[in-house]
Amino acid sequence: MRIDQLLAQHEHDEAVERLYRLAEAAERAGNLREAAVRYRVAADQRLGDAAVRLARVLFALGERAEATRWCHAAVADGFGEAEEMIQEDSEARQRFLEHAARVMVGAPTFDWVPASGPERRIELSEVQERTRALRALDRRYGGIACHTLVLDHLTTVEPMIAVGDEEMWTAVAEVHELAGWTAFDSGMPGVALPHFARALTLARQAENEALIASVLTRAGRMFLHHNAPDDALKAFQLGFVAAHNSWADRRDLSDPPQAIASLTTKVGTYGADRVRARALTLTALARNHLALGDLTTAAELTGEALTAATNLRSARVDDHLRWLDQEARDAGASALVKHIARRT
Repeated sequence: MRIDQLLAQHEHDEAVERLYRLAEAAERAGNLREAAVRYRVAADQRLGDAAVRLARVLFALGERAEATRWCHAAVADGFGEAEEMIQEDSEARQRFLEHAARVMVGAPTFDWVPASGPERRIELSEVQERTRALRALDRRYGGIACHTLVLDHLTTVEPMIAVGDEEMWTAVAEVHELAGWTAFDSGMPGVALPHFARALTLARQAENEALIASVLTRAGRMFLHHNAPDDALKAFQLGFVAAHNSWADRRDLSDPPQAIASLTTKVGTYGADRVRARALTLTALARNHLALGDLTTAAELTGEALTAATNLRSARVDDHLRWLDQEARDAGASALVKHIARRT
């Protein structure tokens, strides 16, 4: 080979290596589509592990068919770990659904903690206001436009779960839910799934059934969009159960008979460790029986709720008892009011 040919080949190889480095940088920055474009060139030139890295990015983007092809190419080039990536991708949704099922039965699910504590105290209202603003951006301009901003917000607020209460857990869960949703809308379902999983974990810690239902519905829509109807159906079914359970979180008493049926089933599923959930559900049952004029049952359920909440410090439980107190006063149920006064 002549010198000019050697030089041309050297320049070509350097250019491919530069693209590989740029792809690495894009992947670290979360720009997965840009990373895929650059890795694709490097993989096509069979540079090192570029095919493996390209496959990983493509799986995150939901491009499973192409990712699988590159995995096979990588295996043929001696990168046996690429075979495992195919299996891991197929198992990711199953792991998420298993996690969701554990969340639904109230099993302990907190499997991670923030890398560090909060740098400063962040007020709950500040977290919620920023999340609302980002959600509005998503609705108006799409997930691609604001996903990075959501991740920045998440980095700032997630450490607060170590020092916060159930309201802060809910607020951070909503940020994870939005991060997952904007990742999905940005074409990155593989990135979305861990955010949805953490949102479920935090929502369960806060006993927020309505938020659990919301997260599962969004995950189901993502599965459906990416041609996984069976997994979508499972997510929707779990979400329906959570929505049914969320009667305990409602202030509105629009349908007491239906609420009583749902809540009676729900309260029987709680073990001794689900103190807050049991107190909330018993209080909701008392409110709905009171709405039907059944003061005797309402008083019995209130007593059970107060007993369950004896050593519990929870703003949500206090709110529900306050609603019950006001409704008892409006109904002229003075005995019930005195009963509640023991707690308040």
